Amino acid sequence: MPATQQQAIDIVNKVKSRLAEAEAQGIHLHVIDHKLDDDWLSITVVPSRPGVRASEYANYMSKIERELRAEGDDNVILVPALQD
Repeated sequence: MPATQQQAIDIVNKVKSRLAEAEAQGIHLHVIDHKLDDDWLSITVVPSRPGVRASEYANYMSKIERELRAEGDDNVILVPALQD
């Protein structure tokens, strides 16, 4: 569980790295925000291309959450969103 802002930033950077790798698979997402609240880190992720539905990439985000938990980064949730 991220206890400090620096730990939260380190986790966000891990997510950004995984999303950069996903572009090779045709998954175009990026982080727009994060919030540390009550030992939970919420990371907001949006498509980096227009016309993508949040449901289309929710499975990939779940995969990243599982990988983070396996590495000991608990209490992290990736939040799918759409930009206006």
